[in-house]
Amino acid sequence: MKQKNRAVLLCTVGTSLFSNLERLEENSRIHQAYQAKEWGRLARTLLEFDPADRICGAEINTVHALTRKKLPNLKKIVFFVSDTEEGENTGKLLQAYFESWENHEFQKIEYRTVDMLQDKEPKKFKSQGLRNLVRELGAAIQQAGGPEFCAIDATGGYKAQIAIAVIMGQVLDIPVYYKHERFPEIIDFPPLPVSFDYSILGFNADILIKFEQHNTVLSQDEMPAIDDKLRIFFNEEEIDGVCHYELNPVGMIYLTAYRLRTRQPRPPGNPAESRKPPTFGNDHHYPKGFKEFLNKVFKENDWIQTAHTLPYSGQQGIQGRGFRVVPAGDKCYVEGYFKNRDFGCIFQTIRKIVLSGLLCI
Repeated sequence: MKQKNRAVLLCTVGTSLFSNLERLEENSRIHQAYQAKEWGRLARTLLEFDPADRICGAEINTVHALTRKKLPNLKKIVFFVSDTEEGENTGKLLQAYFESWENHEFQKIEYRTVDMLQDKEPKKFKSQGLRNLVRELGAAIQQAGGPEFCAIDATGGYKAQIAIAVIMGQVLDIPVYYKHERFPEIIDFPPLPVSFDYSILGFNADILIKFEQHNTVLSQDEMPAIDDKLRIFFNEEEIDGVCHYELNPVGMIYLTAYRLRTRQPRPPGNPAESRKPPTFGNDHHYPKGFKEFLNKVFKENDWIQTAHTLPYSGQQGIQGRGFRVVPAGDKCYVEGYFKNRDFGCIFQTIRKIVLSGLLCI
């Protein structure tokens, strides 16, 4: 696994730095700056210490170690902090510290507060906080240009937070680093046989996307019949004697990893003379703007050879956007569905394909 191009470090953040500062003598300069919440002044005082000193906390210790050996070309750090006052303040301090750090030249230092990643409401931490962490990590990886440009420092933070970062790294082939306070040096997690079967997504994309986009909670009666393999992606909780389901962090990792690993090039276009403009049936009940929308899609995507409409009845109830795969003998329908403010519609194509190729369409 080449490290030379990994210029972006994604770093989980805990509270070891503040815990260290609280134990200092109250009359010390560094403790006084900490009590006054003067993060710039505190950062300047911390810069007087060796960055490998334990007083500087896990995040500074590990970044120092990584820039010396494993990530010499590091240009950007994104710190993921908890949704607490202490987490926010830690982010401010780390940003101020590394923006003034002379041991390495960075182009950008930032911190991101992960909504609901807190310890006062455990249920929200489990159902929302960890999923939001996956979203934030995924967004940062995409902004970096892809997994091949990133590394992960999973030393600080809640144990569950560290576990999420490790799994993200493993399924996306991103190196993950860790340092226990008693370790003499930082270590990287060895590759593990962790992978996802993305063919499951082809047949269940509609329900997974619905849960993801709307933070949906469905009762057992509302839940459609699903593949047993999907159950690992849902939390199950009994409410008033009825089982309810919601997408869990592993489900979020599955969807995020799929999007980051399957970035496909634009399909080749068709020759202009082989393309036929969309045709519309005799249904006079199309909603306002529907024909204009279909013509616009056809015009902007030259790989579409032609298009025609099917009866519109029932499509008003379409929600969100996504795709699903519907078996049809030795072929499969691939349906993309779209909902805007005024109407919903389904795009449908059919072709003979094997399951392993479903997600390349």
